[in-house]
Amino acid sequence: MTSITHTTPRIRAGTNFRQDPLWQRIAAFQPDDPTAPQPFSRKLARENDWNERFTSRAITEYRRFVYLCCISPTGASPSYVIDQVWHKHLLYTENYWDEFCEKVLGRKLHHHPSKGGPPEKTRHDDWFIQTLRLYKTVFNESPPADIWYNTPRSPRKRLRDFFFPRLLPLLLLLSFLLTGCTPGGTVFGLIILALLAYNTARKSSKNPNKGDSSGSTCGGSSSNSCGSSCSSSCGGGCGGCGGGGD
Repeated sequence: MTSITHTTPRIRAGTNFRQDPLWQRIAAFQPDDPTAPQPFSRKLARENDWNERFTSRAITEYRRFVYLCCISPTGASPSYVIDQVWHKHLLYTENYWDEFCEKVLGRKLHHHPSKGGPPEKTRHDDWFIQTLRLYKTVFNESPPADIWYNTPRSPRKRLRDFFFPRLLPLLLLLSFLLTGCTPGGTVFGLIILALLAYNTARKSSKNPNKGDSSGSTCGGSSSNSCGSSCSSSCGGGCGGCGGGGD
């Protein structure tokens, strides 16, 4: 994949992204409906097992990703976490298309999933690396690792995490019943207690983002939005946006 040059025509010499009217509109945009009992951010947190603070940070990084989509000549590729925010936002069709794309960006921002296969994965991996470099150039800091480098758990691990803690109490009860019936019951009970202690300690340190969840392509034309075309990616192969810059 051809490397992008880190030129950002929207950001003039002696200025930074905060002075760009496009960024100011993106930063001011709120996806939450204040009248909704379960607003966007709360549903996003619940469905991804994120706490309120992590969800807020993920939405902030989603805004930055969209801005990169709009100013980069070759677009940007989201991380797994950011792609979850994007997918959820797309489900709020009126908010996404009418409020965000039309009024904030001034054009459509489509999400195109990866076609799959080794060549496509390589292309998206390269695209993601270029996105991280552009992020540092535009925002003058490194992307937060827990949001930009986070990857999903495997289905096997998710099943293990679901069933293991639910089976342990049953096994513990069984061990108590066996203690008075068989010579090996005590040993069995100690093993179950050890497994229960291990699982508790593992859960407490496994997911720092878990907690209280109370909490492409562009089309059209606009001098203050993304460019005339984009395409879409998730750092390893799920989709993205690109082709902006004035």
